Amino acid sequence: MLLFPLRVRSSYSLMQGTSCPEALCQRARELGYKGLALTDRNNLYGLWRFLKGCRENGLKAIIGAEISEPNSKRLITCLVQNEKGYKNLCQLISARQLKKDFCLTTDVPSLAEGLVILSSDVELIRGYLAARLLVAADLGCRPTANGRLLRLFAEKHRILAVVTVDSDLGQKKERDLHRLVQAIAEGRCLDPRKKTDKNDEVNYLRCQKDYSDIFSVWPEALGATEKLAALCPFTGPDFGVVMPPWRGARTDDAVAALREKAYNGARQRYGDDLGEEVVERLEHELRIIKDMGFSSYFLVVRDIVHRKKKDGTREMRRICGRGSGAASLVAYSLMITNVCPVKYNLYFERFLNPERKDPPDIDIDFSWDERDEVIQDVLADFKGHAAMVCNHVFFQPRMAIRETAKVFGLPGYEISRFTGKIPYMHNSGGENLHEKLSCLPALRDQDLSEPWPEVLRLAEELIGLPRYLSVHPGGVVITPAPIDHYVPVQMAEKGVPIIQWEKDATEEAGLVKIDLLGNRSLGVIRDAVAAVQQKGVVLEENLWHPEEDRETKLAVAAGKTMGCFYIESPAMRLLEQKAGTGDFEQLVIQSSIIRPAANEFVREYVRRLHGGTWQPLCQEIGDILDETFGLMVYQEDVSKVAVALAGFSHGEGDGLRKVLSKKDKVVRLREYKDKFFAGCRRNSVAEQEIERMWEMMMSFDGYSFCKPHSASYARVSFQAAYLKCHYPAQFMAAVISNGGGYYSIFAYVSEAKRMGLKVLPPSVVHSELCWSGEGDEIRVGLMAVHGLSEKFLGRILSRRKQRIFQSEYDFFLRTSPADNEARALIHAGALDDLAVGQNRTVLLWQWASFLHQKMNRSSDMLFQAPLSEAPVLPAPDRRTLLRREYRVLGFLCGHHPLEFLHPANVKRGQTAGKFVRIQDLQKRIGQRVFIAAWLLTGKLISTKTGEVMEFLTFEDETAIVEATFFPDIYKKYANILQSGRGYRLLGLVEEDFGALTFTVEALQPITVSSF
Repeated sequence: MLLFPLRVRSSYSLMQGTSCPEALCQRARELGYKGLALTDRNNLYGLWRFLKGCRENGLKAIIGAEISEPNSKRLITCLVQNEKGYKNLCQLISARQLKKDFCLTTDVPSLAEGLVILSSDVELIRGYLAARLLVAADLGCRPTANGRLLRLFAEKHRILAVVTVDSDLGQKKERDLHRLVQAIAEGRCLDPRKKTDKNDEVNYLRCQKDYSDIFSVWPEALGATEKLAALCPFTGPDFGVVMPPWRGARTDDAVAALREKAYNGARQRYGDDLGEEVVERLEHELRIIKDMGFSSYFLVVRDIVHRKKKDGTREMRRICGRGSGAASLVAYSLMITNVCPVKYNLYFERFLNPERKDPPDIDIDFSWDERDEVIQDVLADFKGHAAMVCNHVFFQPRMAIRETAKVFGLPGYEISRFTGKIPYMHNSGGENLHEKLSCLPALRDQDLSEPWPEVLRLAEELIGLPRYLSVHPGGVVITPAPIDHYVPVQMAEKGVPIIQWEKDATEEAGLVKIDLLGNRSLGVIRDAVAAVQQKGVVLEENLWHPEEDRETKLAVAAGKTMGCFYIESPAMRLLEQKAGTGDFEQLVIQSSIIRPAANEFVREYVRRLHGGTWQPLCQEIGDILDETFGLMVYQEDVSKVAVALAGFSHGEGDGLRKVLSKKDKVVRLREYKDKFFAGCRRNSVAEQEIERMWEMMMSFDGYSFCKPHSASYARVSFQAAYLKCHYPAQFMAAVISNGGGYYSIFAYVSEAKRMGLKVLPPSVVHSELCWSGEGDEIRVGLMAVHGLSEKFLGRILSRRKQRIFQSEYDFFLRTSPADNEARALIHAGALDDLAVGQNRTVLLWQWASFLHQKMNRSSDMLFQAPLSEAPVLPAPDRRTLLRREYRVLGFLCGHHPLEFLHPANVKRGQTAGKFVRIQDLQKRIGQRVFIAAWLLTGKLISTKTGEVMEFLTFEDETAIVEATFFPDIYKKYANILQSGRGYRLLGLVEEDFGALTFTVEALQPITVSSF
């Protein structure tokens, strides 16, 4: 008798199963099985990977899930028979996830239609039979006494009694891994000397013969599995494209409404006379949107972005509509994107074309602190029909090592010290994790003696297993029917409903995802504009064209864009300096060409931009790439070239573009490559030129941008750069208040000083919660003082609003700070304005005196006694004062740590010429010089040969410099590199197209005497 494997759990039975769905499918085929029933515990997380694995291995897929009962050992297995059963299974899993009092006895019967239910609990089976459910007896994976009774019960009631493999493992060799994940899940230590324990009973997927031998006493139970499998012909959900509903309107109503709103919006953008080009483009887009059935999608996104208020007017939020949707003139007219697709020649077919099978995707950025409110509004408006997309979080090297080391009993400080030196990505050679880590320069001094080799061996097996679910940064799905008819829903820890699929599975299922994302720079621009307008300056959004402002263009061309959204990173600032144009169209190109796999094309772009000669990739390509100097820069360039040279349709070209961004692309990419080469050959393109074009296409491997996305980002970046040029104090205050961006708060404070701004210390008299700026001064906000609770900050502001603080005693009395809060404010200088003529030692004495008085105060005292006069106390010495300030702020308001260089605490110009200021490096090009600099940030990369090197950003009081650590130097010094420290560096000053860099040859940490 043949067995059909039932009750197989994958690694998506989190911290229980050990094999991914694809591996289980491959293993089932190797063992000769015709199909598989994947039944993970209370979830369908791995559904789409399972269906794909079955297709690739020629297996019949049975969809199902185990459903457990909270606070009970009772368990059933549900297998899907048909579409109704699938819908009910989704609802059943959702009920199990969302109801605290979920009960298998009472909650299952109403949702059992279309399901086959397996159980080993006689009482449950009896109840289900009474409710006329289709149920079978689960005999487990080996004959037992309970199984014998269950088999007799099944015979008596004429129901199937089936063998279930009940497996957590794909193969027996995964037992060590299972022991590890169980120890992690239970938070207990793993005894490395003990190789066997209760987990010996854990089941793995065996071969047919093993089960035949095991169940030789009940052979009919094996054959019953095939009978049961025959009851489940359902091969998976097929929803088509599931569009969000627009106010319950019919399709025709949505089409008409979209046309009306698009034309009304276009008139707001362009005036009453739209012009032939705009009208033709609108008609073209509206026709495609209608034919593809996407009208309601645009209307729903518009309603989300500009929500109607109670008075009927729309709340016009500051947004950045990006992604390929920014190529749509309809989207631009609906005010959900902000870059004109006609003016900037944006390719609509990258967003929508009649051959595109997957749903559209409009990404909308809101200010980072408004995003949660927007999402809550959506979830409330579409309650029961909306949920967020989840992320499946997998074990990565750091997490795997950390969790494994914990169960080995290693101390937390040792684990943190080790994992903190591991880069997110590395490619250092070596066959296994231990060898790879041994090659990392940053771990050169790390002791990897026992038990670390065993820790790393087991950790390597963990890598790639799912660990838990988190919430997607902003993906929301809205469905016409209740959302749990399509996919199980559960509650995330942050209290929002999430579907059980991540973004790729969501897309494969046909569920349309709307991305509502957070963007700090939108908060920066919002706050800076508000601060400027408070002073009477009018910035009319519709008339604000920062990309045309001369001063802003000059600043962008000089790379003076720290704090300016996407163009503030070291790589972007260097590219801006090399390009030297400050031009919006070139910034769009630069925003896209900066991608990991395109380094060799960046320099070629700069060469061609400055007049270097170039020829098209081939004559047949025509003028397709003329605006990008013959280089493929944008995602849609891949599609355009494939269409022009290889005869691809728009849909096929878009498919090639899309597969380049996928992780599991090897097979499909090979198919596209064959088709591309064949098409080019048919069009008589030379073989060498085909190879060159394909190589350039491969530079889009991983992440890359389409032109509409780059243009949208460039506009936001230009708005930020404009504000930095014309209103520097308000802008830098807004940058820091919104948490900065690429760099630390320390770095932005230093940048403010270099811009000529005076940084005023925090003050309980003058500071608001956030930083503020006016003229040539910025005031540190109270939020910057470490250790102050949100409630205490609120008390400071509310009490001050009632009446200004008269003295430090008045402040203590009315705000009731904790001891650490009062000391932090004193060390930060925030009470200096209340203690004119006094020093901070006196303030500390007065605080101690206040505490003493408070502790000894009689409960029936009618009036508060004033503090006694403080004795004459010496002020803290300068070093102590600044050390304390640095500790509670993370920066110095009036100084830079490098001013206290040990042993010579003297000005830089008086150190016998040993150090060169960074701002003076331009005069020393081609020379080897010493600099003293503070490390801000760094980026590790791998060379073509797999060696690790790093680009690091250093600063002093005068400027910033980008330093290069080539592999040999990086290996030598990696273990002593740490952000937020000072270093003496010896290196070569170099220049490339006007951009200055510093190639490091030697490095030594600086002892800063005050810190």
